[in-house]
Order: sequence, then structure tokens, then C-alpha cells
Amino acid sequence: MTDKTILITRPLGDERALTDLLHEQGYRVIHEPLTTIYLEHNQRHALEEALLDEPDAIIVTSRHAVNALALLTDLRDQFLLCVGEATAAAAHSLGFERVSTGGGTAQKLCQMIIDSYDPESRFLYLSGKHIRLSMADALAEHGMDVQTLVVYDAVASEQLSDILVAQLQRRAIDGVSFLSPRAAIIFQRLLEKAGIAGAVSSLEAFCLSEAVAAPLAGSGWKAIHITEEPTLASVVECVDNTFRRHA
Repeated sequence: MTDKTILITRPLGDERALTDLLHEQGYRVIHEPLTTIYLEHNQRHALEEALLDEPDAIIVTSRHAVNALALLTDLRDQFLLCVGEATAAAAHSLGFERVSTGGGTAQKLCQMIIDSYDPESRFLYLSGKHIRLSMADALAEHGMDVQTLVVYDAVASEQLSDILVAQLQRRAIDGVSFLSPRAAIIFQRLLEKAGIAGAVSSLEAFCLSEAVAAPLAGSGWKAIHITEEPTLASVVECVDNTFRRHA
């Protein structure tokens, strides 16, 4: 066990894998969801209509999209193009057997599709309300047709919990992990709302990419680290490299 505590900012249920990996390395973990996931139950008919068009594959870039698909239809024979291993594992656990995995980011998944499919291929993209990359626009440039269906929303928290505010005030947290730019933006906004924006001066930020780190720049963080790969294992490696190097 180390003396370091890491804050995870993922939605409820999404924190488990990273929590387990950090625990294995001896870190204490605190979880504060910055968004709450709501599935769009009213999209059942729209999904059924979209599936009748028999797309070549269904694109999913989060396990929440897979959960929505499993909830809204009993069919399990669609071919799924998943952004990464975690999304693919969620698909397999829900009974989907025809699953392919991208490179861990939406950009890499998009490139895989471009390399693997002919122009005029047709896809159904099950997305959240808040997305950074428009798969429809990116693939349309290569002659592919993508129907986008919003099947869940990640609603931002309105404030940090009193417990977390107190922990930040007494500097009981050493690092914060961010896996999306939106999480970084929400965290910064809620710190300011709580009147503790200066708390970041004692915090190390661990970000999944440069895009994730960008909203934190210039805010006074002790340090902002970017993982070598867009994976949870790389997040833990980044944490280890930072804290064990200074041990």
C-alpha cells in the first residue's frame, strides 16, 4: 500500500476496472462521478427502423451504447464495431458474438473502418448526446453512409460532494484521473463553483490524451501527465511512474 490517493471521475459503474488496477498497485481510490448516464428508452422504434435498413455494422464507442442496444432490442446477431476492449467485453457479456475491436480511440476506430470497408458501406452509429468526433462526417469523406442514433446522455453533475470538497481542502488527494475532455471541463467548473479552484496546486492530473489534458492547461495544476497509450493500464503506469519515481 502506498500513501497516495487517486480520484476517479468516471460515471458510476465505469470506475470499477480502473479502481481494481490501482488497488492492485497499492493505491487508495476515491470515486466521484462527474456525470450520470441516462439511457434513451424512447429510441426503441427508431432503432428498430434503423436495423430494418440492414447496416453493414453497428458502431459503438462506449459500453453505455452497448447497454442501450441490448435494452432496446432482443437481437444479438448484429456485427458490432467497438472502440476498444472494454466496450467489446461489455458486448460479449450481453450476448453479442460478432464483435470487432478498434484501437482504443474513436479516431483509431474510424481509421480501421476506412481501411476495412469499401466506399458506399452503410453503418449505424449508436452514440451519446455529447460526442467529440462525428463518425458520420469523418466516414462520409470516404463515401460511407452513417446514421447516428443518440441512445444515452451523460448529464453533468451540478456540484462536488461535500466529502470530496473537504478532502480537497485538506489535501487528502494526490492525483486525479481524466479519461475525457468533458470530465476535465466539468471538474474545473465544479471546483470554481465550490470556491476551491486553488486546490489543483497540490494535485497531479493523469489524462488519457492531449485532448483530455487541454482543458486543464493554465489552471495551476501541480503537474499534468498524459498517458503513452489510451488504455487504463497506461493510466496506472503513468501514476506509478509519477509517484514511485518521487518515493
